[in-house]
Amino acid sequence: MRYIQTKQAFLFGLSILSGVYCHAQSGTAFTKNLLQTFRQKDTTLIVAELAPNFSIAGHTDAGAKFRLNQIIKNYPVSKIEAITEKKTVKGTIVGLNLTSGTDKHLNTEALLDQSGKLVRLSLFDQLYGMQRMEKAQLRAIIPFENKNGSIYLQVKINGYEKPLRLLFDTGADGMAVNQQLADAIGLKVTRENNASVVGGNTKIQVSDNNSILLDTLKLSGQGIAIFPEMGREGDGIIGNTLIRQFITHIDYDKNLISLYDFGDFQYNGKGATVPITMPAGVMILPGQLEIIQGKAYTGHFVFDTGASYDLICFRPFVRQNKLLVSGFKPEAQATTVSMGISSPTFAGRSHQFAISNLPAIQELPITLMGGSSANEQWQPGFDGSIGVRLLSRYNMTINLAESEVHFTPNKLHAHPQDFLIKNYQFGWDNTGKLKALGIIGALETPDGLKVGTLIQRIDNYTVDQLKKKPMLIEEIRLKAKEQPIVITITDNKNITI
Repeated sequence: MRYIQTKQAFLFGLSILSGVYCHAQSGTAFTKNLLQTFRQKDTTLIVAELAPNFSIAGHTDAGAKFRLNQIIKNYPVSKIEAITEKKTVKGTIVGLNLTSGTDKHLNTEALLDQSGKLVRLSLFDQLYGMQRMEKAQLRAIIPFENKNGSIYLQVKINGYEKPLRLLFDTGADGMAVNQQLADAIGLKVTRENNASVVGGNTKIQVSDNNSILLDTLKLSGQGIAIFPEMGREGDGIIGNTLIRQFITHIDYDKNLISLYDFGDFQYNGKGATVPITMPAGVMILPGQLEIIQGKAYTGHFVFDTGASYDLICFRPFVRQNKLLVSGFKPEAQATTVSMGISSPTFAGRSHQFAISNLPAIQELPITLMGGSSANEQWQPGFDGSIGVRLLSRYNMTINLAESEVHFTPNKLHAHPQDFLIKNYQFGWDNTGKLKALGIIGALETPDGLKVGTLIQRIDNYTVDQLKKKPMLIEEIRLKAKEQPIVITITDNKNITI
């Protein structure tokens, strides 16, 4: 789930951009042409000078160009001077001194790629809330509740005394609560907005200029979306509020989030750094999916800690690549409902899935979205969503200022993948315990296997045996197609599924 929150640009500093291009091409004629571009307030005249990964405060592609357009519409240009130049591994950093239309002087920096194209400009980042420091200083360490990989934070909003339990949801571009809680807190609606949800779009109300407290960290000026109903556990969500202001390190082994200033930062642990984009308020990761061995489908997937699954492929991607008839063998069928929009889904396993340059994950559980009258015209702008059951196998550092995420395998990474037996999903938590994670397409029954139950044995095998020899899981899955399976839970109680 995500909601799109459009901010108003601050009216300051457009003239910096001219300095970047003056330096890159060092031509009086070009300078005059760029100044004319500003006067005409037409970004099409400078699009060719932007790097493919051009960003403003982490926003890329359409998101960056929208913000650039807002700046160009509102900023005068009088003078710009390149004063320093430094070569780095990521390109050339050009120090700039600008004079705005009001004769105010300001120093800032621009990063140019190897071909002289603009990657980012510090002042533009600042105008949209991203402050770049020389060094990344630690600002807060916040404990979190880890529920099968889902991260819950204790948050206080405004003067409301009761701590709220909010889901840390990177699939949302900000904070959100339901109408009942908003009324209790006393949130004041300041505007309406469109929201993109799984399968479609809806209208929401937004309350601006709120303050939130996470442990000892206080953040002011926060927008909070108000939905009629949230339809999920907890009191609401805290989306990309944190990652837009801090380098955010998630440690699943210790259940801690560490927040650092944007600045020079060294990643710890053996892992891989993955590039991300953010065209519409949420982070997108490149990925490669193989339903059957030897046939790969490349897509762009939401980095979604608010989703409790491993991977879902949205309807347009499924339809375009004919994934439901590509050798995929559905093991369970269900329906996903988001804000009243219903979509059929089919759960099964893929041959493998890889996030960008990370090692491919074999036998990853996946969900494919089927078609319905409600979602056939839905165009989300990305191909699916990577959920927390996959993401929680890594400790991660999200660095929006550099448009990247660093992944380091954690303790859970060595455990077998989640698996289905009949329509029950099982998987390990970060402490090494096997749990019943969910029931696909069915409701809990009083005498059945409840979600969250700890498992001691499945059929003839203990949890330790299943962990050490994952092929035993497949043996049980094959047996379950024809016979009932006995699940032993705490106190040696047996449940047959």
